[in-house]
Amino acid sequence: MRWIWDLCIANMKQRGIRTGLTVLGVVIGIISIVSLLGIGIGVKRELLDAAAAEGNVTEITIYGTTGESRKDKMLTERRLEDFRELEHVETVYPVLSVSARLSYGRYDGYWEITGIPQEYLQELPLREGVCPEADSYRPALLIGNHVLDMFYNPSTMQSYTEFYGEDAELNGELMRVSFDMAEEESVHRLKVTGMIKGDSFRDSYRIYCDMDSLKRYLKQVTTTGILPGQPVNQNGVAYNEWIYSSAVIKVDDIDSVDTVLKKLQNMGYQTENDKEYVDSVQKTVKIVQLLLGGIGMIALIVAVIGIGNTMTTAVYDRIHEIGILKVLGCAPEELLYLFLLESGILGGLGGLIGILTSYGIIELLVNQLAVKLMKLPKGTELGVIPLWLAGAALIFAILLGILAGFFPAKWAAGMKPIQAVQR
Repeated sequence: MRWIWDLCIANMKQRGIRTGLTVLGVVIGIISIVSLLGIGIGVKRELLDAAAAEGNVTEITIYGTTGESRKDKMLTERRLEDFRELEHVETVYPVLSVSARLSYGRYDGYWEITGIPQEYLQELPLREGVCPEADSYRPALLIGNHVLDMFYNPSTMQSYTEFYGEDAELNGELMRVSFDMAEEESVHRLKVTGMIKGDSFRDSYRIYCDMDSLKRYLKQVTTTGILPGQPVNQNGVAYNEWIYSSAVIKVDDIDSVDTVLKKLQNMGYQTENDKEYVDSVQKTVKIVQLLLGGIGMIALIVAVIGIGNTMTTAVYDRIHEIGILKVLGCAPEELLYLFLLESGILGGLGGLIGILTSYGIIELLVNQLAVKLMKLPKGTELGVIPLWLAGAALIFAILLGILAGFFPAKWAAGMKPIQAVQR
């Protein structure tokens, strides 16, 4: 069988230009399909990793109503107990949000001060400063690292960070706070103790404080009995229990999130969960991958047609040679193997070069140049070519090459020696 390999290589060298162009077509097709699918895989991985970094995939945020006609859908302590009894629910904690106007120097911002239990407040990642203490007389504030981006000077419309820079912070400073009260507005001075890291989009744009401290302070500063952020009944009277704006439900396992979500939605509550976002991302990325893979497949099909054309031409050019081989006793199976081997080498060689080139394109143009131009964090991988994709592409290229050369090879193997020699 050694002579078949030698003859195959010799024929490919003899028709070097045609061989090179055929291989180039396969290279372009493999680059198209591998690079595009690699970008799809990389983008999907980055999006899913970002969602996982948020740490909220197994958390469900549930919103209650504050309307007087739907007291049964208000989030009270009794209602939270009902949630805790649901299957797969690990923990439930309330969130109390109060609208306020916050000022520091010449800069103002309209925000919500969000009170959460101390144990969950301490879980927030800090960029600097310390976590507010529990049971303090005045609630201390823990601000997200992008909150100051939204504080503007009304005269110049310039943000706080635009003037003082991205590293601006207010640790230890007192911020003037005016709660959204029914009574005449009064100003309070609350201390900023720290700043949250920007790992979570939700947390980086929030102002947190200890819930118990916030509750006590709101009771102390109001004189009408109507607390800021709390609803009243149809008679304008405050309820005798706290009504929370939302609650966070932690599910024990990501596979149980959909089950708990469905139960809560069937109960008539509005919910929010990152898994819905993750599922949406996965569906979108799958569609994009199919489109990108389809584009690459078109290029690869064109390359396969090129292999078929090359092999057909090679058979016609070598009819006399085929006749001599048959006269010398070459079996039809050996001729079939000869041409299939040649077409398989063309496909495999093009596939290998295409895969190696794809790695270079992904690393240099996508993961370095594109990340730099898009100002993404260092280390972001927008393109990833896993080993299974490279292996599958190589096998696919070889099989398509063999398939493209099958009919020309079968025709050559079936020729009669006399007909071949006389041509």
